Amino acid sequence: MRRILWVVPLVLAIGCNQRREELAKALADAQALAAEKDSLISEVLETSKFVNGINEELAKARTSLVANAANTDAGTPAERDRAARGAALERVTSLVSRLNETEQRLEQSTQRAKALSGRNTTLIRQLEQYKSSIDSLQASTARTEAELRGVIDSQSVQIASLHQELDTAHAATQQLQIQTVALKDTVTTLTHYKNTVYYIAGTEDDLIEKGVLVKEGRRFLFFGSRVLVPSRTLNPADFTAVDKTAAMSIALPLDRQYKVLSRQDLSFADSTTVKGGRLTGELRIDRPEEFWAPSRYLILVED
Repeated sequence: MRRILWVVPLVLAIGCNQRREELAKALADAQALAAEKDSLISEVLETSKFVNGINEELAKARTSLVANAANTDAGTPAERDRAARGAALERVTSLVSRLNETEQRLEQSTQRAKALSGRNTTLIRQLEQYKSSIDSLQASTARTEAELRGVIDSQSVQIASLHQELDTAHAATQQLQIQTVALKDTVTTLTHYKNTVYYIAGTEDDLIEKGVLVKEGRRFLFFGSRVLVPSRTLNPADFTAVDKTAAMSIALPLDRQYKVLSRQDLSFADSTTVKGGRLTGELRIDRPEEFWAPSRYLILVED
């Protein structure tokens, strides 16, 4: 009888201990369940915020694509436009990577939500909706990425063509510069040739000796005469060369008189320096173009 009385309290104590352990386990499970739900809810909120951010980024990328297309039509430089689209493509590619990571996290969250005691249907439904949104965004970003790559590839061809055109234009410009320099040299040479005139002053004998003047005509006994005229072939080296547009006067000795034996017309010279068709001291030319028109060689013979 005493043994029975001792066993009963022992059995009751063991039963109380087991129940206490079960209650403690149940409490721990409930706390873990609550923590898991809180974690899932946080992930849902983060996913919602992420989806909104993705939509904004995708809108920016598409806006950039449209704006750059408009700029291309308006004549924006192709390389700068391609750089802008390349930056948009990098953003879209980054979005694709982030979407893939988020999709994996959503799948894990969904499995954890399904494993929760009582199967939180509201939470699971939210996760499924966000997963559907992620799938839609992935398709949209894939299309945008393909569009950007296509445009960039097209621009690469366009830029290569533009570089070739620039090389051709550069070569043509260089050739034109060479031709321009050659033309300037030619114009300078022709202008110098056109403006260069020659004069010589001396005695009749000196000029004949140099071959500047010759006597033409026949004389027989006391009949006929020989005339002093400029030689048909004149050597510029025997003359003094001047620029007719700059040399508006020719200095002559003050104690001597000269007459013009070449074809120049003294009516285009300053009349104050001409007396009776003779020159003394200086020949001043008023109208050089008309004065030098008959001949580029002025021959002054001492009278």
